Amino acid sequence: MIDVIIDALVDTVKLLPLLYLSYLLIDFIDKRSSAYRLNYLFIKNLGPLFGALLGLVPQCGFSVIAASLFAQQGISAGTLVACFMATSDEALPMLLAYPSEYKSLGLLLILKLVIAILSGYLLDFVLYKKTLNEEDDFEIELSDPGCSCGSNSFMNALNRTLKTTMFILGINLVIGFVLFGIGEDALSSLLNVHPMLQPFAAALIGFIPNCAASILLVQLYVLGGLSFGSMVAGLCTGAGIGMAVLWKQNKNKRENSLLLLYMFLFSSAAGLLLQIML
Repeated sequence: MIDVIIDALVDTVKLLPLLYLSYLLIDFIDKRSSAYRLNYLFIKNLGPLFGALLGLVPQCGFSVIAASLFAQQGISAGTLVACFMATSDEALPMLLAYPSEYKSLGLLLILKLVIAILSGYLLDFVLYKKTLNEEDDFEIELSDPGCSCGSNSFMNALNRTLKTTMFILGINLVIGFVLFGIGEDALSSLLNVHPMLQPFAAALIGFIPNCAASILLVQLYVLGGLSFGSMVAGLCTGAGIGMAVLWKQNKNKRENSLLLLYMFLFSSAAGLLLQIML
């Protein structure tokens, strides 16, 4: 029981530096006009590519940042999804512990990057296309100097970081105690289905906003209880605590639900395709 609390505290504290930096950036965006879009100003149409590359970094810190930026309309939906799909939480450190799986690790990184980029661009430019004025890419309208918007950015960022940290800690504790209560075996049994259905089951488990999900998926794969394609499907939906932050900060719940559905279908289809091919 005490291990659950310690793990929750450690997982939460690790996110603090990135969270603080992300809220400094968000505060910068908040002080600009509502037409301002970080995604289009700095990286324009390269958003999903950059999101996927950042998502590959171990841990789920960048998925939390992406969720916060998306809620503030700082990045596109495709950039968010690309970051989420590339995130693997604790999967990469886990696979590094097994030298015999280094080949699988390399293939996993390549596939995650490709899947994340494809899913992000498909969402941005086909399914979720938005019309932007040409000047949005280049103009930054500063707020009226006479307004009270110039409050201390560092204190604002610290305040928001502490609030989000408490939320993340609460989520980590709840998920940790739930998983402790039901046991790893019960969760593993959900994947004991027909091989063609396994990617769908793994994708559902990946949505659990806790590193335990990615650890379980890797363990089952190494032990032979999960196919490589199913592991990929589960790790593509495994955006860690970033998923919980998205639901907390983005008030458009219908949009959140559609994004999750899109991730589930894309991840499951990719996992099923790999299941057939490999």
